[in-house]
Amino acid sequence: MFNSLNDEEWRVARLERLNLREDPFKLSADPRYLYLGPEHLAVYRQAQGVVSRRRGLALFSGDMGMGKSSLARRIYDLYAADDNLMISYIHTAAFKSAMDAARQISVSLNLPTQRSFQRQMETLEKLMAEMYTKGSNVVIILDDAQMMNAEALEVLHRLYNFDYDAKVVQILAFGQREMNTLFETNKAVNARVFVRLALPPLTLSSSLQMVLFRLNVAGRSEPFIDDDAFELLYERSEGVPREIIRLCALSTDLVLQNDVSTINLDIVREVVAYEA
Repeated sequence: MFNSLNDEEWRVARLERLNLREDPFKLSADPRYLYLGPEHLAVYRQAQGVVSRRRGLALFSGDMGMGKSSLARRIYDLYAADDNLMISYIHTAAFKSAMDAARQISVSLNLPTQRSFQRQMETLEKLMAEMYTKGSNVVIILDDAQMMNAEALEVLHRLYNFDYDAKVVQILAFGQREMNTLFETNKAVNARVFVRLALPPLTLSSSLQMVLFRLNVAGRSEPFIDDDAFELLYERSEGVPREIIRLCALSTDLVLQNDVSTINLDIVREVVAYEA
């Protein structure tokens, strides 16, 4: 039967035999698979507090693969349908200059571009004032914020330079750890940061819960990874969520190829040996 199927059909059929409706370890950013364990939940709740209490500028940092972009998108999705709030999400905040930053932020908020930096900032500031007067909030999410040029921080300085009794714009910046160093180059902007949080590696318990959550979303409720196998997988991943998922994906490939029912220690050892 399986010989007549193409690779994708064969894989789907194998997954179904394991009580999986779909691949639980896809590396794509599917919001259904975002597990908010204690480490991520702290950032998620802090971001919500910054928005709801109009606290201004927040920096959320972490190494590659820690789930920053997934969190940023989840926060955007949370507020995107709120009629009393205007939100933009810039997935790569690699602003080359202050003008570039002002224009990209303006476009993300459906504002026209202007020829000069001063006019562009006046357009942005007018929107902020109008939204505040109406009682509405403005939220700007900057992802990969470590990539922006230091000159671009002048835009943030200007946006926080005309406060009322509360912040007119809430900026949530997500980036790798060097983002903090970047902000420290501009004392005026750095002094405006309300909160800085770093995403730590997942604990063994959180890692296991993340994997079980993904398996459940994909349709499987019974155990799929032996305890000893998972401990070795976790040790190899060093608690980095993306790495845990990648190693689980490689292990699942071997399960399908060997026609066994679980990820056992021998399979993880084979994956680890291949990776060495």
